[in-house]
Amino acid sequence: MRIGIDAHMLGDHSGGNESYYSNILKNMCPDNDMELYLFVRKDIDTSDYQDKFNIVEFKETDAFKRNFLELPRLCKEYKLDLLHMQYFIPFKRYCPVVCTIHDICFEHYKDIFTKREYIRQKLLIPYAAKHSIKVFTVSEDAKRDIVRHYKVCAEDVVVTYNAVNDCFKVLSEPELREDGLRKKFGIGPSRYILSVGNLQPRKNLPRLIRAFSKYEKKSANDVRLVIVGKKAWMYDDILKEACEQTEKITFTDYVSGKDLIRLYNAATCFVYPSFFEGFGIPPLEAMACGTPVAVSDKTSLPEVVGDAGIYFDPFNEDEIVACIEKLMRKDYMDEEIKRRMGQQVERFDWGRSSDLILQTYRDILKSS
Repeated sequence: MRIGIDAHMLGDHSGGNESYYSNILKNMCPDNDMELYLFVRKDIDTSDYQDKFNIVEFKETDAFKRNFLELPRLCKEYKLDLLHMQYFIPFKRYCPVVCTIHDICFEHYKDIFTKREYIRQKLLIPYAAKHSIKVFTVSEDAKRDIVRHYKVCAEDVVVTYNAVNDCFKVLSEPELREDGLRKKFGIGPSRYILSVGNLQPRKNLPRLIRAFSKYEKKSANDVRLVIVGKKAWMYDDILKEACEQTEKITFTDYVSGKDLIRLYNAATCFVYPSFFEGFGIPPLEAMACGTPVAVSDKTSLPEVVGDAGIYFDPFNEDEIVACIEKLMRKDYMDEEIKRRMGQQVERFDWGRSSDLILQTYRDILKSS
């Protein structure tokens, strides 16, 4: 069985998409009769994958040419029996294709994408959903959305949950090195609220910033808001809102995995105001690091956080303020909340999701 996997997102710092693929791939344990080809961008570190995959570098850097011209050629060249892609699939296919679609946010919120990106997704993602032999997605909420919008059979949409890496954990003081961390990111000695996610409209950061500003003005506490994530698209309003509201906001841009774990650990609480997520890994990472969370009550987030966090309407700034006030109380965290957070984190496992993907590959090829 010769299977190709489009892994162009490895090394691109794209957040959840890269995390999903890198962890799924690292946890794959293919059978001896399964030959896996990993198609990657040039000049990225593939040392974590070389023992299980045949590594093939893309020649094309343009996404359209890569997806619709180069990948079909590679299918023929390597005589693939199955190709696994993300979001988009070629029109000309030389073997069956499966596709991962994390969410279909564009079907609900047209205006939070550039016109070009919206048109691209509106044309290509429904096509991929309807012409893939199986679709992988990352939550039951996302599955229901895909089935409802594209009238595909529910049995052909397979939920492969995201999870948290083992390195996300409660650190000891020597591991945390908190003073150095605060100096590195210019946070200072203040308690801080953390939010993690690339700067783009659906992360709903302007409302979080306004809610933080309201909390800061009514609170006697010295507190900061720390936002981790690279600039993605349509982020000018986020930066403008921060400039207008308060000086006590730190934008770190992209940070390394080690620094992210330390930032989670040192935070007083974690707030995730995104109004649309296929899954939403950061709240789970925060809980794994022992940090209490408040999240939006929309889409998949109640499925991810369960009874281990508190919820707010992401379009209601006063509800966000109320959740911040609750989490910032020094007596908020107790043993029961810690127990719930630990149990919720353990519900999700990369190994189980990887096994399910491999089993789906086997089932497709045995039935073809």
